Parts: sequence; C-alpha cells; structure tokens
Amino acid sequence: MIRLNRIVRYALLIPALAFPPLSTAQGCESPKMASADEAVSAVDHGDIKTEFCARAAFRLIERLPKDEAIPTLIRHLGFREPLTNAPRSLVESFYPAVDSLARVGLSAESPLIEFLAQNPNEHGIERANAIEALGLIRHGDVVPTIRLLRQRSAALAGTPEAERLDAAARAMLKEWCWSKQFRQRCEERLRQPGLRRNKSLVVGTSPFHSLAVHPLGL
Repeated sequence: MIRLNRIVRYALLIPALAFPPLSTAQGCESPKMASADEAVSAVDHGDIKTEFCARAAFRLIERLPKDEAIPTLIRHLGFREPLTNAPRSLVESFYPAVDSLARVGLSAESPLIEFLAQNPNEHGIERANAIEALGLIRHGDVVPTIRLLRQRSAALAGTPEAERLDAAARAMLKEWCWSKQFRQRCEERLRQPGLRRNKSLVVGTSPFHSLAVHPLGL
C-alpha cells in the first residue's frame, strides 16, 4: 500500500513538474532572498520557515547555470521543507531538491549517478532522494537509467563505488518496476541492447501507465 501511494504521487507529480506554477520569493518571510545566491544562503543558514519559502528558494536555485545549479541541488538533497500547520501540496516531495533536479532534467543524470557512486551512506536520505530524482527525470521510464548505472558500475568494477551503483540499480528496479508484470517488462528491456526510447517500448513499462497517465516528452 505504501509503494502504491508513492506511485500515485509520482503519477500526479510528473505533470506538475512539466508545468510548474509560477512562484517567486515575493511574500516569503525570509529576508534578502531575491537571488539564487541569497536563496542558497537562506537554506544553509536555516532561514527557511515555510514550505512556500522552501519552494521559492529552490526555484531560484534552479535558475542558476546548470553547472552551478546541479551540484548545489545535490548538496541539498537532504534538505527537508519545514513542517508547519499550513496546507501543503501532497504531490511534491518533502525534499525540494528532488523536484528541482527532476525539472533540471537529463543534465542532472550523470552528476546524480556519480553522487550515488561516491556516497558511502547506503541508508541515508540523500541516497534515497537521488534515486527518486533519477526516476523522475525520465518521467518514470527507468530502464535507460538503470542501464547507465550498470554501465558506470562496470567501468568501476571491483571498487566500492561499483557496489554502490549496483545497489542503486537494484533499488530503482524494485521501486519503479514495482509489480511482477512491470518487473518482467523492465528486465526484458534491460536484456536488450540499447534501444531508442519511444512509445512502443515505454508503454506498459512505467507504473504510471497503469494509472492512465502518459509519460511526458515521448
């Protein structure tokens, strides 16, 4: 039931990521948060007090050049939005960097894979969030990402980094190819050589299709 609830959240989140509402730091109580650098400082110094301010801050960070935004977002994978009594979205992650990295897109894929290789804490929330962000980047079609994890692992064979990447690939397969039927389809695609991503290959693989949600960007 918990996994199904997560799949429902992902299905609702993907359109939200593709068409995010306009938001700025205007109206946020955090002082001096008019730029990405000020947003990073506010996050680092604990000046973010509400979900709205957290979302506004990370939207500002997303606007940085990608070579600055991506490492900054990865560094804040463990940042959890403040808990308040105010109503919040049930669709977005409690960890804003996850959604931000998903919006950044494919440019964040390799840095996230490298983060998983180098991060020794296999039980940390940062690792779990990195895997979640990777799954969202391709709108739930995780087979190409699992293939990249395995390829990087093969290049690092015999090292702790390779073991971490293999573990991440297994976790992604389990979490996203969550039913027996989806698992079989994912594994069938993984046994095939690199295939061009298209509708005929993706349909039925991503759990979102079982919820009548079509992956975007296909």
